[in-house]
Amino acid sequence: MDDSSNDPIRPSELEALFAPLAAHLPCALAVSGGSDSTALMVLFADWLRRRGQEPDRHTVLTVDHGLRRNSAAEARSVAIAAAWLGYRHATLAWRGPKPRTGVQAAARRARYRLMGDYMRVHGIGLLLTAHTRDDQAETLLMRLARGSGLDGLSAIAPLAALGEQGLARSEAKGGARWVARPLLDVPRACLQATLKARGIPWLEDPSNAAPQFERTRLRAARPEREALGLTDSMLALSAARLLRVRRVLDRLVVQFCDSDAGAVSVDPAGVFTIDRARLRQAGEEIALRVLSRAIAAAGGAEERAPLSKLEPIAAAVCGARPLLGKWTLARALLTAEEATVAVERERGRAPLPELTLAPGSNVLWDGRFWVRIGRDFAGGPVEVRALGETALKDLRRRGGAAASAPARAAALVPSVWHGGRLIAVPPLQYWAPPHSAGGIAATFAALPARFPANRP
Repeated sequence: MDDSSNDPIRPSELEALFAPLAAHLPCALAVSGGSDSTALMVLFADWLRRRGQEPDRHTVLTVDHGLRRNSAAEARSVAIAAAWLGYRHATLAWRGPKPRTGVQAAARRARYRLMGDYMRVHGIGLLLTAHTRDDQAETLLMRLARGSGLDGLSAIAPLAALGEQGLARSEAKGGARWVARPLLDVPRACLQATLKARGIPWLEDPSNAAPQFERTRLRAARPEREALGLTDSMLALSAARLLRVRRVLDRLVVQFCDSDAGAVSVDPAGVFTIDRARLRQAGEEIALRVLSRAIAAAGGAEERAPLSKLEPIAAAVCGARPLLGKWTLARALLTAEEATVAVERERGRAPLPELTLAPGSNVLWDGRFWVRIGRDFAGGPVEVRALGETALKDLRRRGGAAASAPARAAALVPSVWHGGRLIAVPPLQYWAPPHSAGGIAATFAALPARFPANRP
């Protein structure tokens, strides 16, 4: 669509927007009540009815962030509009204390977390969001200002895993869930023209006019950048081409980490071992991506390591004069030796999580291990915490743990306790009688599919 187009979306255009999603329905729609998401809700309902379907199989999700006095009333108005169009609707509240700084980023993470939780509970695999060409252009410019690498500059993908939206990997359990942006090549002006033509109102978020926010300042500068040729369509085109390159690189990283390649192995205790020579031969960009993935998985942090901090480490590991040494980044410890680079959980200053879990629980512990307590476990609630050095030594003294597991990493794996007694350390293949792997399990989240396991 042309940048200058202010024409409403025509019925004949709906099939191209939504037909690629047909195999993944029913879905949820993220609707705040603004013009973009309201238009998404209206246009998707139109498309469904043109296909002889009703919207009542699909759920509109509205997040009440509790950041404005009228937020609850705004959520109710979306619920009324959704019901009028024939959708189901749920309001999800962001409760608890709000940060004083970085509110928009925190709200975004909370929004996706709440919607992901709802989708998991209700068995919904696809979320539609109303990102537009305007959002794509603004995101690219914002990331250019930060010196972002390829992943940042490829900006918003038309389809992405829900777990890539700044969330912990807890959003990836229980079946694949995806975010689709069918309006990503549509100018916001077209969506607003569509609503105006049909007399459908929308809500205006006051923050969209607040000059302290970066997006607001970029929108105000739009006439100046368009005069320089930096139109939304050209910026979106660049983002799409960069995304194409990013996907090629991602496939190369998957091939590098494949079990048949033999360059990367993973211990069940959560230690990555990477062939250093192979990493250097792969080239700087692939090495950065492999290290980034290993750090994210081994450290379990919600945020990926920033390139500005990762690049010096990669240069030390893979440069013309590779160094030996240790580095910490994003809760991970990297150890470079002559032949290998090991990546594992950093001990850190903050204590690891201590959880009380009831039978039937399945949670992501420390962002690294899926811990499951079987429904048939008869002992009631259990405690899950890091094994610790003292318990590890005692376990090994009694011959109850895999001797080949690295001690530093083994002390940081999840252990299960009941009544003050250690009853299981699944990553070390230990279950105290009469317990078994069928009743209690803890699996390193990175083991399935992406990385081969090097079991002790």
